[in-house]
Amino acid sequence: MLSGLCVKRLNLFLVFLFLMGIPLLFAKGKKDVKRIRAIEFTGLRNVKKSIVKNAITIGKRDEFDQNELDKDIANIYKLGLFSDVAADISEFEDGVKVTFVLQEKLIVKRVDFKGNEKFSNRKLREEISTKKKEGYDTRKIKDDIEKITTLYKDKGYVDVQVVDFSTTDDVSGFATVTFSIEEGKKVLVGDIILRGVESFKKKKIKKLFDTKKKKVYKEEIFNDDLKKIKAYYKDYGYLDIKILEPEVVYDIPRTKMYIKVQLEEGKQYKNGEVDFTGNTIYTKEDFMKVFKFKKDKIFSQSAHIENEMNVKSMYAEKGYIRAKIISDVDKNPETGIVNIKVDIKENNIVYIGQIYIDGNTKTKEYVIKRELLVKEGDVFAVGKIRRSQEKLFNLGFFKDVRVDLEETKEPDTADLAIEVEEDKTGMVSLGAGYSSVDKVVGTIQVTELNLFGRGQKLNLTYEFGSRRQNYQIGFTEPYLFGRNLLFGVDVFNTTSWRSYSGDSTAYKERRRGGNIRVGKPLSEIHTLNFTYAYEEVKVYDIDDSFMYEIENSKDVASSLTSSIVRDTRDNVFDTTRGSQQVFSVKVAGGPFGGNTHFYKPTFKVSKFIPTFWKFVLGLQSRVSYVKEFAPSEETPIYERYFLGGADTVRGYDFGEIGPSEKGKILFVSNLEYKFPIVKEKSRTILSAAIFADIGGSWKGKDDITAKIGSAEKQMKTGAGFGIRIRPMPVLPIRIDWGYGFNHEPGEQLSQFYFTMGQIF
Repeated sequence: MLSGLCVKRLNLFLVFLFLMGIPLLFAKGKKDVKRIRAIEFTGLRNVKKSIVKNAITIGKRDEFDQNELDKDIANIYKLGLFSDVAADISEFEDGVKVTFVLQEKLIVKRVDFKGNEKFSNRKLREEISTKKKEGYDTRKIKDDIEKITTLYKDKGYVDVQVVDFSTTDDVSGFATVTFSIEEGKKVLVGDIILRGVESFKKKKIKKLFDTKKKKVYKEEIFNDDLKKIKAYYKDYGYLDIKILEPEVVYDIPRTKMYIKVQLEEGKQYKNGEVDFTGNTIYTKEDFMKVFKFKKDKIFSQSAHIENEMNVKSMYAEKGYIRAKIISDVDKNPETGIVNIKVDIKENNIVYIGQIYIDGNTKTKEYVIKRELLVKEGDVFAVGKIRRSQEKLFNLGFFKDVRVDLEETKEPDTADLAIEVEEDKTGMVSLGAGYSSVDKVVGTIQVTELNLFGRGQKLNLTYEFGSRRQNYQIGFTEPYLFGRNLLFGVDVFNTTSWRSYSGDSTAYKERRRGGNIRVGKPLSEIHTLNFTYAYEEVKVYDIDDSFMYEIENSKDVASSLTSSIVRDTRDNVFDTTRGSQQVFSVKVAGGPFGGNTHFYKPTFKVSKFIPTFWKFVLGLQSRVSYVKEFAPSEETPIYERYFLGGADTVRGYDFGEIGPSEKGKILFVSNLEYKFPIVKEKSRTILSAAIFADIGGSWKGKDDITAKIGSAEKQMKTGAGFGIRIRPMPVLPIRIDWGYGFNHEPGEQLSQFYFTMGQIF
């Protein structure tokens, strides 16, 4: 047995070993970290070391990390100057040395062109990707040959030949790239020769080609032409139409090419039966209201595609945005009948999860969201979302509004993303112009459509000229106290010369006062409006020749105008479709006080019809009359209808149409055909229009006539053209020239108009 002393010594020895082993255990577990002590590059000849050093991120005294080194090797490759890049790691001064082993590509010393006359060397160098002082790459050169060839062929040089005669010097490490070009002759289209066209006139089919005689042949355009021909035939029931491989022949000088196109029309098909399966939400009768497919009528491919879209839109309106419409077009070559089987996979209703607003830097998010007709948790109704997009455009705050659907993890939920691009909403404008009616006209206007980003509107206007002096201040809050209730107030002081019996300066009219406006939407398209106005109206400076017909007066007019509006226009500033109907009644005096008493009902309707391209036909008609009531014995002259001028019948001076003492009944109709000239994204900056106007004004119903002529009671017509300038969504500037067809002798036949605002 061990003695106590031995046991004690053994225990001390074991403790010693334990204590000595602890650092060893920790040392074994610690990562052996090495630092970079040196970085070198080998294989460099023509590439400067600084270029490579700038491409890497590792540096001396950094901890060595293989992942970072691999990234730097990739960065060096991206320079495009090396065919091979590797790294060698070696021990060096208690750390490591990283040696990048590089194999340079040949460096392009010069890029030359030979044989080119049509295009300059500079133009060709801009087209190609091979550049001086960059790596020599045969794949790039091959692509460059294609680019040069395409450039020439797009200009009609169909026989162009491009060959690479590059020279390389492995000793110096440089290469000279030379493109040899044989341009050949310029070839234009001589004619397109159609064969196999029996059901249509060849002239009609030829008009469908964008490839024209005496024009350069472009393969891409010609292929699109063939697609158009096929689509045209299929829209007339020729579903088996085939176009064989076109044949191209050249004239002897090889300056013209003749393209022979052989068609096989096949059989013409007619509509048979249509059936729907899988539908539970809608009936077949519902579908047939939008599915234009009448039995025994000629089948149309484009109409069929439109029918599918109409059915899909029906489902999308109710939130079934994932509904699948699969059509089977069953054509019978023997009978020439096409039967349609539409299989519908309705899937589930999709609801809106989150609504995201992006792109707004000034406009408050709540200003945008309050215009939306949908909210989170609602059905993803595409129609309401599209209408919401239009409402946002109609604010006048945005250049563009994009709506997108974003998928979520929930199968029956999708997020709605709305991205806006803000437009300038504040503007100080100074304008001047001249018209035969108002002579020199000047305008100073301060406008802010989106005050402090809250959607409030502020307008300050000062107009001056030889016939007018107007001041106006207006403020509008579209959501009073956060409710969908419009509130506005205007204060004005206007002084204008007025026409009477052919005299454009018969008397002066001054109006001072203000109004309060309130509007309440009743639905998506209906609005109820009320305007209370209080104004002092003074008639003075009457020309001596009218002293017995016009009296000096100073009236107080207190009135309430009520109106109901139905508006389906897609964009109130630049309408392309939709309509507007307005019925209003103005009542002055009576319970509202003042010393003038009358009522004035007005009905106005406008319609906008998109035609071809972006041409829009606009139509407007307005009917109105005014009637006094006791104790007033006559309607004030300033409330009667002054017809003629920029806003009624163009081609006539203000007041030239109707009785000399001004009428109490009015009818005006305007037709305007407008098309854009300059567009910026979704907004038209500059447009042109041609127009025709007709209108009349009468003292009473017994005087009304539909006849057109120069007599006082007859209606007058005018026509002309103009341009529209829109520096911002509101404040459109109209410059029109109108010619009147029914002038009395001595009147000026045409007029120029410079105005701000829309005619309708």
